[in-house]
Amino acid sequence: MRSHTTRLPAVFIGPGLLVLAVLALVPTVFAIAISLQDRELGQADTGWVWFSNYVQLFSDRRFLNSVRVSLVWEVLTVSATMALAVLMGTLMHRCTTPRWRQVLSMLFIVPVLLPRVSAAFVWKFAFHPLFGLVTWPYKAITGEPLDLFADPVLALLTVAFVDVWQWGLFFAVIVLKLLETLPPQPFEAARLDHATTWEVYAYVALPMLKAPLISLTFVKMVESLRAFDLIYVMTRGGPGISTETLDMYAFSQGFIESGRISYASSMAVLMMVASTVAFTYIWKWTKPS
Repeated sequence: MRSHTTRLPAVFIGPGLLVLAVLALVPTVFAIAISLQDRELGQADTGWVWFSNYVQLFSDRRFLNSVRVSLVWEVLTVSATMALAVLMGTLMHRCTTPRWRQVLSMLFIVPVLLPRVSAAFVWKFAFHPLFGLVTWPYKAITGEPLDLFADPVLALLTVAFVDVWQWGLFFAVIVLKLLETLPPQPFEAARLDHATTWEVYAYVALPMLKAPLISLTFVKMVESLRAFDLIYVMTRGGPGISTETLDMYAFSQGFIESGRISYASSMAVLMMVASTVAFTYIWKWTKPS
């Protein structure tokens, strides 16, 4: 009877874990194998070059630029999204009635429900230098068009704005719901000690939400790594290569410009290893002792 009880979880969980392992490991092993070869699209002949593609990456200035852009994109979108989520969630919890919270929550969820490509096209048209709704006031005042996508810094900030708009408002709703689950006693005790409203949130409420806020940050970090479609539709990596992230460069090398599948796979493998190491380190660093 005891052996059946102990084996029952494995019977139910085992098949699912096996399917997940196959789906995750087979593409990963295949990508690693291709990255050690010199395979190109349209060519049947291939051979093993081992770590030659990886060595070549570190002398590729365009690859190094894409790594820098990816790091800037990750830090910018994650920090701005979490700051907006905490600020908006706290404001809704403090300044609005329960009925308005429901209305605002429904409105704030709409952006993240939009397909990423659709949101990218809508905002790209809104930022159009001649016909865009956002750039129209500047053109009406100065008489000159405002092309945000022509400047390297403004182009990255503009795309990051759309990403934060989609996810920051959605995360604000999650922060609001987390605040509503907190017990009222710590808030009442802080007010009896004459703490101001913002001191109550800064030193009582938000520290109590440390663990879920860290989890939200990790979710956004993973999501920001998958922003290929948003950046590709809005800027295609331009102007020049100023907004070209690592996944965009790998896609360009593998399927658009030269068909170097092995070279693109080496970038993907390197990105996977770096992301795993970085996320593991950050997870252990932020884990409560």
